[in-house]
Amino acid sequence: MEQHIESRALRQVLAARERPSLPSNFAYTTMRRIRLERQKSERRQRIVGVCCVLAVTILGLGGLVYMFGATIWQSMVAISKRPEDLSLALPTLFCLAFFALLNHWLAQHYVGRDKT
Repeated sequence: MEQHIESRALRQVLAARERPSLPSNFAYTTMRRIRLERQKSERRQRIVGVCCVLAVTILGLGGLVYMFGATIWQSMVAISKRPEDLSLALPTLFCLAFFALLNHWLAQHYVGRDKT
């Protein structure tokens, strides 16, 4: 009998209790929060990617200098002593600059077009 009274009292308390209602723009705020979290995650991934590329580049250049530093230095000294050897360096630098600019332009023009 006591159990029946307790269960009835519990039901009355639960029925009398106000039920929380969701705000009218609950779906919008939830989707906005999800979008912001996704943007934060993509930004973190981009930062980690850039840091990894920088680390690998620095380590690679450091390795090249460690392994071939003396040879590179001797080549630079030889080029400075004989100006005719500089004639190959200028077209090479021009080509590298051209391809770097072309890569930058193509990346701006085509990357991200297929995203929806």
